[in-house]
Amino acid sequence: MNVLIMGSASATGSRERDNTYLLLQHELGDWLIDTGGNPLGKLKQASIPLDRIQGVILTHFHIDHIYGLPSLLWGMWLGQRKQPLIICCPHDHQDQLQTILDAYGTEKWPIGFEIQVRPYDCAEETLLLRQGDLSVTSFTSLHSGSTAGMKICQQDKVLIYSCDTAPNPWIRDQEQVDVLIHEATEARGSMSIHTSLENIFQYYPLERIGQVIAIHLTDDEPYEEVIEQYKESGTFNVTLAQDMMRVDL
Repeated sequence: MNVLIMGSASATGSRERDNTYLLLQHELGDWLIDTGGNPLGKLKQASIPLDRIQGVILTHFHIDHIYGLPSLLWGMWLGQRKQPLIICCPHDHQDQLQTILDAYGTEKWPIGFEIQVRPYDCAEETLLLRQGDLSVTSFTSLHSGSTAGMKICQQDKVLIYSCDTAPNPWIRDQEQVDVLIHEATEARGSMSIHTSLENIFQYYPLERIGQVIAIHLTDDEPYEEVIEQYKESGTFNVTLAQDMMRVDL
C-alpha cells in the first residue's frame, strides 16, 4: 500500500502545486482522499486507469478539497464506467453534496454508474473502509466546520493524515505513527484552525514518529529555513510534500 500525493498546496493556490488531495493505492483498488486540483490529469500522469478508483473520501467541504469531484465524475462517465462509485461524506454535508451533483446534472448525462453516498460523523472515530489488510478510520480534525483526518492502517503500519487542523492532541497521543502527513499552511507562527511547520516541530513527539511529510503548503513561505533551524536541535525525518510524491507504508 502507498499514498500518492496528488496535490500539496494550501487553499490560496500555488504556481506549481495543485490543491491538497491524496490517492490511497492498494492491490484491491484505489481511493481518493478529497478531490482538489486536476484528478483526471494527475491520474493519467501516474498511469492509473479510472476503473481502479473504488471511491472518494471527502474530509470536509471547503472548496479547495472538493472542486475536482465534478471533473472526476465527468471523466468516469466519458470512460463508460459501469461499477458503482462510493463517496464517503461528512453527514452534515450530505445535502450539499447532493446539491452539487444535481447542479451538474449527473442524472441527466445519463450517468452509467451508481453513486453510493455513505455519510459519516466527523465528531466520532468511524471505520470508513476495510479492504483486505487495509483499514481507514476517520477522526476529528480541529478546523472550521465538520472536518476529519484519516488513520490508515495496513498490517502493523500506521499512516495518519491530519487534514486541515490546528495542532491536534488526538494525533499527538497516538502510540504508533509510522508516517504523518500533516498540514503546514505557514512556516512559522500560530493559527486558530491551521498548523505551521514550526508548530509541528514544537507540538508533536517527532522522536516517536517515523516520517513527517508537511503538506497544504503556501508559496513563498520559509519552510526550508524552519527545517534547517530544527536540524540543529535534533535529527527528525521531516520533508516537504511535492505533487506526485509517492509515500510507502
